[in-house]
Amino acid sequence: MMKKTALSPFLFVLLLGLTFPGEAQPHAVHGETGSSSEALCTSASYDDGETMSYAAVEIFAPNAELPFQSGRTDRNGYFCFRPDTTGQWKITIKDADGHFVRLGIKVSKEMLNN
Repeated sequence: MMKKTALSPFLFVLLLGLTFPGEAQPHAVHGETGSSSEALCTSASYDDGETMSYAAVEIFAPNAELPFQSGRTDRNGYFCFRPDTTGQWKITIKDADGHFVRLGIKVSKEMLNN
């Protein structure tokens, strides 16, 4: 007959900490929400008025080869970003079926200082 032994709670917690050492170290996370006139928002929709929900977005700063920011539109087809330099910015919004729109906006000093 085999004898059953219970694992003590202390030993269990110790073993768990050794198994997942990164999980046992808590740290603080902070976030903010708010509105600002400094953010630029873009939207996309199809010609029938349907929004391009969750479409891929790439934002390119002037003279940049790599995207400044990328992400997805929200369910209403909107995407916002905060430019950090003046000049002509390029925006590409593309859905999973290959439909896309390319937009541009010239960012002035006044737009950055608001």
